[in-house]
Amino acid sequence: MSEAFINQLDELYTRYGYEPRKTKQTRVYLFTKSIYNGADIVKTGTDEEAEKLQAEYSKGGYAVKIREFKSIEEAEDTLFKDFFKADGVIFNLKKRYENFVQKLMNNLPEKAQYQYIRSSYDYTEYSLDQDVTQTVSISAEDDGNSLVGRVVKQINEHKGPLLIIIEAAAGYGKTCTAYEILQKFISVPSFKLPFFTELSRDRSAKIFKHILQFEIEEQFSNRVDSNLVIHQIKSGRIPLIIDGFDELITKDFSFSSNQFEQVESMLSTIVDLLTENAKIIITSRKTAIFNSEEFHNWMIDRDIKYTLAKVTISEPRIEDWLHKERLEVIQSNNFPVEQIANPVLLTYLRYVKIDELQEMIVGDQSIVSRYFDFLLTREQTRQNLLIEPETQLRIFRKLVRLLTEWDTKSETKEFIKDLIMDYNKTILEETKRKYTPDKRPRTDQLADILSNHAFLDRKESGKIGIVNEFVLGTLIAENLTLGKYLQYNKKFYDNITQMFALLAVQAFQVQPKENKEKLWEVFNQFPFNFDPQFFFKIDIDFKNEIIRDYKLATLSDFHLEGYSFTRENQFESTIFTGCTFKDCQFSLTAFKNSSFVNCYFYNCDLISNGEAYSDCFFTVYGCIDDNDFVSKVYECEAAQEVDEVNIEKEILDLYFKKGSLKPRHRQLSQIKNELTDYDFKTVSKSIHKLEKEGYIQLNGDLSFLTRTGIAHYNDQYRTV
Repeated sequence: MSEAFINQLDELYTRYGYEPRKTKQTRVYLFTKSIYNGADIVKTGTDEEAEKLQAEYSKGGYAVKIREFKSIEEAEDTLFKDFFKADGVIFNLKKRYENFVQKLMNNLPEKAQYQYIRSSYDYTEYSLDQDVTQTVSISAEDDGNSLVGRVVKQINEHKGPLLIIIEAAAGYGKTCTAYEILQKFISVPSFKLPFFTELSRDRSAKIFKHILQFEIEEQFSNRVDSNLVIHQIKSGRIPLIIDGFDELITKDFSFSSNQFEQVESMLSTIVDLLTENAKIIITSRKTAIFNSEEFHNWMIDRDIKYTLAKVTISEPRIEDWLHKERLEVIQSNNFPVEQIANPVLLTYLRYVKIDELQEMIVGDQSIVSRYFDFLLTREQTRQNLLIEPETQLRIFRKLVRLLTEWDTKSETKEFIKDLIMDYNKTILEETKRKYTPDKRPRTDQLADILSNHAFLDRKESGKIGIVNEFVLGTLIAENLTLGKYLQYNKKFYDNITQMFALLAVQAFQVQPKENKEKLWEVFNQFPFNFDPQFFFKIDIDFKNEIIRDYKLATLSDFHLEGYSFTRENQFESTIFTGCTFKDCQFSLTAFKNSSFVNCYFYNCDLISNGEAYSDCFFTVYGCIDDNDFVSKVYECEAAQEVDEVNIEKEILDLYFKKGSLKPRHRQLSQIKNELTDYDFKTVSKSIHKLEKEGYIQLNGDLSFLTRTGIAHYNDQYRTV
């Protein structure tokens, strides 16, 4: 046996906490860090020597194993299996998955059985040495490319560090997907074992390193040193799953450099792990961070040779949740399907009795109200709770108002109980009188019953919060529309974060029209400091028309069908990225200095009210159509009277830091802001030419130099 192999064995066993013992040839490693005293005898010498050592250490009280390894990889596999695939670790992970499923089923009719619902999704893969990034759309019916299957395959087969980001709107299945990935690994024998951590709103990105260390010790019950776990994460044997990245962001969905600074500490901890063969999965609501030049350039500066895979889960399709018989009930009654297009409601309707479904569809009460009544009425029976459903709602609306004003989703059980007692004294006293004297609870006992309510659920760190984001969003929206925030704080709009506001919007998408109108009125009546993307979303979702004017806005990932973009100068210096337009009309004068990047146009028209094509004020980059829409825009651009000014160098210069030879990622919106000395049409034509010639690659608003572009710049403009 070579000396190099023996040195590798010594290093490996030392990493696992063993102490090497010197012998003539055969290696002995002792483990004495617990009540278990073990000795591994690795046959690097003769059989006789190994047997003699076995007898010696057995006599000394050690549990002895004789090992024989053909390679250091085989030795690593064996030790990893012994330490990390112990029955207790697997049992705890399975229990964690089962508890998660049980919580989901608690709020469903009896006899409901859990089934993970596959979703359609978009997939983009990007690496530093790659010139072209392409997004592929995968249907939920594509058996060979299921979301979970693709991610697990990537983890098992990808060579080198891989960061997978799973994004979706609230309630669209991020956490369910993360748990399915966990379940896939622990149910199939392999040499990989995921480490799963959930983040929560009360945690800080600055202490993520300590959170990670604490949860490592908890998951592996202090069986192994945390440094060993870190080593195995880096080697790829322990894929790291981080659920709820967005919980660490105080101002979601709009991006600023300050926002990046909030999560930079957490990202530093993650990036420190993203070496060798590490596999890290992050779930998050859509956030601009991972599309920003700050993030990509930060990664470039750290010289991480990694691959980034982004998965965007699509909105739920009703046919994915409901069987044919249930769909027919809904369709035959001409029920507005947009009022059930939420995973929580669809899961409920999947399991409710068919005759009850029929009654819901034809009744006056909304599906949401029916679902809440089901939960609240069942709670009366389950906990012998003599509080009417509407009064229960009042209690939990009040609780949600307080939590969101403090910008938190969870608190300790004792604190929740105190809030319920302090803010519902009259209700609790009236409720106590409804019980007979022999069964009458004390006030604190009644508050304890409510703290175990179906609307609440245990979160991380032993805290409790609202059971899911649909219920939370609904209660936030009701507080807004009922004026409860305003009642207690005239400037409540300063305290409601955009994250909570979006939860309200998402939840109210399945409400009747009049309720949507009320919520829209609140957001337009008060000066909420939210980004243009938020207001564009509520116009589309709740009014089905574009009401505001937009300036210096970036609007991303919208699906717009049947809209007319005809109001003069409605969009100024605005960029649409990754949007889909179907049956839409575009007037030349509706836009000023605006752009469309990586958008899709289906059966769209570019109309003219007598103005010439030379009056066109918008341009397109990397867009696709099914008619001649994009060609007409190009025709419009070609007809524009633009001074022949070559600003190619000025644009390419912006992709490099001063004094650096390393190219940077840049957002088109930022490039245009930095070139205000030049006419917008000149800048647009130049960028379009650079893209067409393959010198720059666009990915939404983000852009970067290709290898061809770098060579072109070095050849034409680089000065020594």
